[in-house]
Amino acid sequence: PVLALALTIFTSFKLCGMYGIALAALGMLSSLSTGLTIDAYGPICDNAGGIAEMAELGASVRHITDTLDAAGNTTAAIGKGFAIGSAALVSLA
Repeated sequence: PVLALALTIFTSFKLCGMYGIALAALGMLSSLSTGLTIDAYGPICDNAGGIAEMAELGASVRHITDTLDAAGNTTAAIGKGFAIGSAALVSLA
């Protein structure tokens, strides 16, 4: 990811100067709302797992909510990477 971001910065600067970096930053920021929405998925699934446990539902329900929570944690980590990358580009622009 760091190399891809560095390549994006280098290429956009060589093609359009600082304007290119600003456009690259806007491109990453345009997808940030989707990433932050995905970031909220993990805690929702975690809460669902807690409710299923407190309601004493079957182990199969808890297994499903644990799987969904793991997917939510993965998407949260990906979303944080996009947030860091867009922050790096915006700081240059």
